[in-house]
Amino acid sequence: MHMSTAATAHVTPGVQVAGVALLDGTVDSLAQHLVGLVHAPGTDVAVGVNAHVINLGQRDASLREFLGTSLNYADGQSVVWAGRFLGGQVTERVATTDLAEPLLREAAAADLRVFFFGSAPGVADRAASRLREQIPGLQIRACDGYPDDMDQVLYQIADHQTAILFVGLGDPLQQQWITRHRADLPSLVLTCGGLFDWLSQSNPRAPHWMIAAGLEWLWRLGLEPRRLGRRYVVGNPAFIATVLKQRWTTTASTWGQR
Repeated sequence: MHMSTAATAHVTPGVQVAGVALLDGTVDSLAQHLVGLVHAPGTDVAVGVNAHVINLGQRDASLREFLGTSLNYADGQSVVWAGRFLGGQVTERVATTDLAEPLLREAAAADLRVFFFGSAPGVADRAASRLREQIPGLQIRACDGYPDDMDQVLYQIADHQTAILFVGLGDPLQQQWITRHRADLPSLVLTCGGLFDWLSQSNPRAPHWMIAAGLEWLWRLGLEPRRLGRRYVVGNPAFIATVLKQRWTTTASTWGQR
C-alpha cells in the first residue's frame, strides 16, 4: 500500500481493532488521500470496516490476509467506539455512503474515470445516472453484479480507462473477486457492499439524528430484517466480545511487564 503526499498529514495510522489496522482521517481528507493514490504504481484497495467485516475476518483466514494489505477505515460506528475504547485515535466514522460523493467530486476535478460494478440489475446504472447529474464532468460507467461473462466486465472496466473502481458484491465476495482479478484492475479499488442501493435511492438513508447517534445499523435492520437480523443480533455481541478480549489481553500484557 502507498501513502499519498497530498493528504498524508491528515490521514494517519489510527488503531488496530481485532488485528485490523485502521486509518484515521475525516471523510474529506480520506477522499483526497485515496484519489492521490491513483498515479502510484500497483493497485491499492480501500475497505470500509464495520463490525460485520471484523467478525468475518475472525473466521476467514483469507479475508484476514486481505485486510492485512488493504487501506482500512472505520465505516461502522461500533468500530469507531471500539477504536477509542482500545486507546486509539479515530477522529470520526467514515461511512462509504458519505465518502462516495466527495471522492467522486475529487475524481471529476482530476479527470479520473470511475466504474461501478455490483448490485442487482439496473441499480448501479441508476446510481451512476444520478451522480452524473449531481457532479459536473464525472465520467462514470456501471455494470450490475450478475454478468453473463466476467471477462466482458473486465474488458468494460479497461475500455473505460477506469482509474477508480467501486466493487459492490458484499463481504467477503467482493474481496474474493478483487483477489482473483487484481492483476487486471485499475489503480484504486474500493469495496462498497450495498452502496449503489443507497446512491440510487433504492434504499432510503436513515434520518440524520439516527446517523449522528450511531444507530444507522438499527435503521438498516428495520429495512431488511430477514437479511440482516443474524448479522446484528448475533454479530454485535460477538464483536463486543472480541473487543473486550483485545482490551483484556492488552491490559494483562501491560501489567505483566511492570
